[in-house]
Amino acid sequence: MSSVPRTNSAPAWQRMFLYLTLTGLGASGLIWMGIHYASQSGFAGEGAPYALLHQLMVFHGVLGYLMAVAVGLFLAQHVGAGWRARRSRATGISVLSLFAALMASALVLYYSGDDTLRTLASLTHQIVGVGLVLAVPAHVVQRVRKAASAPAPSRGHRQQANSPTA
Repeated sequence: MSSVPRTNSAPAWQRMFLYLTLTGLGASGLIWMGIHYASQSGFAGEGAPYALLHQLMVFHGVLGYLMAVAVGLFLAQHVGAGWRARRSRATGISVLSLFAALMASALVLYYSGDDTLRTLASLTHQIVGVGLVLAVPAHVVQRVRKAASAPAPSRGHRQQANSPTA
């Protein structure tokens, strides 16, 4: 397996933290949507669907706080370095915009008492969440493709000067 140069990479533990948290958020959100739309009662009733939806929301909310930490870690190093290097700006801006929209809609869901606003925020959160689950891998794949297609770095002038053919 050939290695791809990582000129603007976060440490492996930060990437793993982000990817695991995003996977948990995506899974809990998709499972919540499946149960919510499959059950007739949603949050109106009691019993198994309601209790499971509530537990999924609690789990999803805790992971949301962890994701805010992960995004903060990436803002501190990866985002600034990528911007200065002019790399993957379009997908990077897309990912950051989706994160911002999700965090804003989560605040509305948590703090708003207006049912109409909460319904709009919920639909927005679901659509944008699915978009983010697709956008992060697209951002990573774009970087890997660009790095793999880039020409191999030269070995340097010093090494060429000492070669037998020089």
